[in-house]
Amino acid sequence: MTRSNEEKPENEGAGEGVAEPDPVLAELDRLRAREDELLRALAEQQNVVRRRRQEMETSVRYAQESLLQDLLPVLDDFERAVEAMKRHGDEAIRSGIAMVYERFLRTLEKQGLEAIRPRPGESFNPDLHDALAQRPAAGSPAGTVLDVAQPGYRLRDRVLRHAKVVVAGPADSDEVAPVAGDNAP
Repeated sequence: MTRSNEEKPENEGAGEGVAEPDPVLAELDRLRAREDELLRALAEQQNVVRRRRQEMETSVRYAQESLLQDLLPVLDDFERAVEAMKRHGDEAIRSGIAMVYERFLRTLEKQGLEAIRPRPGESFNPDLHDALAQRPAAGSPAGTVLDVAQPGYRLRDRVLRHAKVVVAGPADSDEVAPVAGDNAP
């Protein structure tokens, strides 16, 4: 009695080689891989949204940075005018200019501007100060601020302009020497 190929029992040929994978398991593996891809894509999308939101917040936070940098010379001129008016001029004009200066300064401070005004004897900080010169000073340790030539300013946590200072140097030299790394000739 001969059987045709269609009538072979299921267990015949099972020991001959590799059994065919179950199609349900193969489909389950494919779906798991697809789910993993989708979860990764979703995570990446959330990261992009988060980065864009942070960039937007930073842009808004520092949007007026350029304007404030342009106003710093005006603030310097106001300070010089107030100082000059202390020595000369009418009391009414002096108080008027001082009042306008104070109002201008308060307005800039409301926008996040903060002055960097190191005191004599304070340690030199290259993150906040720009050393114009170095000179020996009796009684002042090397690396401390002796004089402030121009105040610096920062907007929140960013320095807009470093304070320009003269720094105490070694006590053995009598002449004023430029600080290493300055662009001065």
